[in-house]
Amino acid sequence: MAVADLLPYAQLFGTFAAAAGLFISAGQFWRNRKAMTLQHLQDFLKSVNERESALDAAAGDSAKKKHAFVEYLNFLEVYSAAANDGLFIGVARELVCDKILDSLVVIQSAPECHQDFQESISSSVTYSHIRSFLHSHRKSFDERKTVAERASQLPAS
Repeated sequence: MAVADLLPYAQLFGTFAAAAGLFISAGQFWRNRKAMTLQHLQDFLKSVNERESALDAAAGDSAKKKHAFVEYLNFLEVYSAAANDGLFIGVARELVCDKILDSLVVIQSAPECHQDFQESISSSVTYSHIRSFLHSHRKSFDERKTVAERASQLPAS
């Protein structure tokens, strides 16, 4: 058998090897994406905890509390923009959106936050991503707000 006779077999083997490599690369990409999603969720939760802790730590100082609150709003704005633009997928989108909604419900139901919120608005685009996020999640926001209002009316045990 001549070398030229083996050429079609070599080409066929090369095609299958390339296809197998493509599938292996796709599998690695998928696993890396999942690992990155987990890392982003962990970073998000760490950042939320830091900002909420800063709010708690500033309880006695109104200037520090206002600063911490505005920083928390800016944080929610950034993550609202990311959620609005579809940067999160799957469970990451669900968890980030849940936390944003829960945070906004708490802010909306806390009258002491309203003045600081209003004072932090410096232009028509301030918190535009939060507004857009709320617009697209209005039903869920209203449901959560209703549940929070009912829970606040329950007697303390």
